[in-house]
Amino acid sequence: MTWTLHSFRIVQHQLGEIMTQKYRKKVTKSGKGAFSLYIPKKWIDGWKGEQAKDRNVDLIQMDDLLIISPVQKSSLKSVRLDSDSVDQVKHFLLSCYVRGFESAEIITRTKFTDEQICGARSFVRSLDDRLTLEITENRIAYDKNAAAMLSRPDAMQLQRLLFDKLLEGVRLMEELVEHFDRNPRRGIHLMQMLKLLEEDTDRLGLQILRLASRMEIPFENLVDLYYFVLTTNTMENIGDSMFGMVRDVCHIYNLDPAKLQYPPDTLMKEVGKPVERLDSSLDNLRQTYVAHLKTCSKNIETLKRLTLSDETEKVQALIGGLTLFRDTIGEDLGKSIKNMLTKGQDSLQGQSLPHLIRMGYRISDIAAKLEEFSKHSVTFHFSPDLSD
Repeated sequence: MTWTLHSFRIVQHQLGEIMTQKYRKKVTKSGKGAFSLYIPKKWIDGWKGEQAKDRNVDLIQMDDLLIISPVQKSSLKSVRLDSDSVDQVKHFLLSCYVRGFESAEIITRTKFTDEQICGARSFVRSLDDRLTLEITENRIAYDKNAAAMLSRPDAMQLQRLLFDKLLEGVRLMEELVEHFDRNPRRGIHLMQMLKLLEEDTDRLGLQILRLASRMEIPFENLVDLYYFVLTTNTMENIGDSMFGMVRDVCHIYNLDPAKLQYPPDTLMKEVGKPVERLDSSLDNLRQTYVAHLKTCSKNIETLKRLTLSDETEKVQALIGGLTLFRDTIGEDLGKSIKNMLTKGQDSLQGQSLPHLIRMGYRISDIAAKLEEFSKHSVTFHFSPDLSD
C-alpha cells in the first residue's frame, strides 16, 4: 500500500509528541491517603464540546508511567484545499484517521472534481467501514457512526486477524504459482482473492495504528506499544509483497492490475491468446517457489503462536533459521537464472522470464520481512536466562 510508510510516520510522530510535550508538576497530599496535582490550563482550554462540559479523564497506568487521557475524545480537523489533487485529499483523510480525529473535513472555494469525490469515497471505505462520508460540491468530511463507536475493536484481535490474513495470502500465492499458466481462469480468481486480502491487511493495519495513536491499546508500557506498531507495519508490508506477485502474473497475462475488479469473463477476454505452459526448467523453478512458500507459511504460523501466546522471547531461536531461509531463496534464484541463461528460452517464455524471476524476489522479500519481525521481537522482549 502506498500509504503505509506515511501512516507509520504519523504514529511515530504521535508517540514522539507524548515524550516531547513534557510538564513537571509537584504532587501534593490532599486528605488522608490521597494525592493531587495541577493539570496545565492550556491542555484543558483545548477541550471542546462534551470534553469541556464533563471534564472526565481516564488514568492509564503503563509500567511506571501514568497517562491522563480525556474520556471524551471527540475532535475535528478542518483544512481548506484549493487543488484538484486526489492524493492530497487521501493524505489528509489518512492523516486524520491515524492521528485519531473523530471527524475531519476538507473545504474548497470552488468545486471538488469527480475524481476527488470518487477517490475519497473508495479510500474512506477501505480505511474503516464505521466511517460515514458526507460530500457536497465544496466539502468532503467523515464522521464516526455513533452506534459503531459503542464496540471498539481489540488490538490483539486485530493483529490475530492480520496473521490469519497473511497465512491465507501465502497459501493463495502458492496456489497461484502452481496454476497461473495451467489454468488462467483459476489464476484470475486467485489474483482477485489476493487483491481483496491485500485491502484487508491494509485496513486492519491502519485500524491498529489508529488505536495506538489514540492510546486505546491496553499495554503495560510504551515500549510494548511501540513494538506493536512496528510489527504491525512489518506485517502490512508483507501484504504488499503478496500483491506484488499479482502484478507479476498480470504482466504475464498482459492484464492491467487495476482491472482486477472486473468479472472473470471480461478479464479472460483481455488475456486473449492462451498462456504458454512453463517448460521443464521453469517448472523446476515453480516447484522451488512452492516449497519456499510452504516454509513461509510454517514460519508465519510459528510467529503467530509465539507472539499471541506471550512467548515472544522464544523468537530468538527462530532468527538463525529465518536468515538461512532468506539466503537460501537468493541462492536458489541465482542457480535457476544461471541454468536458464545457459540453456536459453524460447521468445515467448523469454518475455515472461523477468516476471517469473521477480516472483521469486517477492517470496524473498516476505522471508526478509519475517526475519525483520523476529528481530523486532528479540530487540524489544528478549531477555537471557540469568538463573544459575
